[in-house]
Amino acid sequence: MVKGDERVRTLAPMATIAAGAFTVADLEAMPDDGRRYELIGGAIVMTPAPVPPHQRVSLRLAVLLDKAAGPDFEVFCAPVDIDLPDGSRVQPDVIIAPAARVMGERVVLPLALVVEIVSSGSRTNDLVTKRAAYAEAGILAYWLIDLTERRIICLRLRQDAATYEVDAEGARVEVDWPFAAVLDVNKLLAPPGR
Repeated sequence: MVKGDERVRTLAPMATIAAGAFTVADLEAMPDDGRRYELIGGAIVMTPAPVPPHQRVSLRLAVLLDKAAGPDFEVFCAPVDIDLPDGSRVQPDVIIAPAARVMGERVVLPLALVVEIVSSGSRTNDLVTKRAAYAEAGILAYWLIDLTERRIICLRLRQDAATYEVDAEGARVEVDWPFAAVLDVNKLLAPPGR
């Protein structure tokens, strides 16, 4: 992709979408400018570095899930690329993969769980676009931590279709699949010492 490419348009201060039939090669040609670039459905999506509350939640959630998942799984925080069968390359905020699916520099499908921490700039991608892409890729569980609405949505892949159904939802949820965990968005967001 070259600067001035007519396929590039700014949608919001938090994200730029390069619309068109882009490929992984186009994505890999993006500048190393500290921003996170993903390829979703042929569009290049850019978001700036996460803010401290996002990173606080990401770290706390990764620690919690590392304990819950046990030794047969590995937990990763972004940026870690995941290549989806439709040609997309995404960087979920937190990934849980069977240990055997980590091969060299790549984490490969199938994955047990991906988590996105939703912000105002990522809302549509996380709630709609990535939800559809992750379901189509067969990712068993997809959790969303919505910082603005202080809500957690835990989704489970339906056995009969490439869609998700809600397994748990609220400010505090208790789940037993794919790992037993209690998630409380207010505790995940709370500054240290509170």
